[in-house]
Amino acid sequence: MSDLHDDEIETLLRRNFDGPVPDAGFSGKLMQRLPPRRRRTAWPLWGGILAGIGACGWSLLRSPLLGDGLHDWLRGEWSMPAVALLLTAAGMSLLTCWWGATEADAR
Repeated sequence: MSDLHDDEIETLLRRNFDGPVPDAGFSGKLMQRLPPRRRRTAWPLWGGILAGIGACGWSLLRSPLLGDGLHDWLRGEWSMPAVALLLTAAGMSLLTCWWGATEADAR
């Protein structure tokens, strides 16, 4: 279906709706027999954060950018390597955070 006809279809369905179909209590009994909803787990989110930190560190391990940027950042200097290091770390962490959140929502 397309968004163009959604309002027309909804109006048609609402106009012809006579109410719930009588089922002699089947729906109520079925709902009572269903297992309770599982609680969301937070471990995919935290796993994504840790994976992002690990992937960021691993990808920059052999780069001179890591050493120079970390050295400048710890001295309080905002050099190009320090800014690049922080932006890379933030970007990778946000991407893995997003991945962890989407995995947590899918469950």
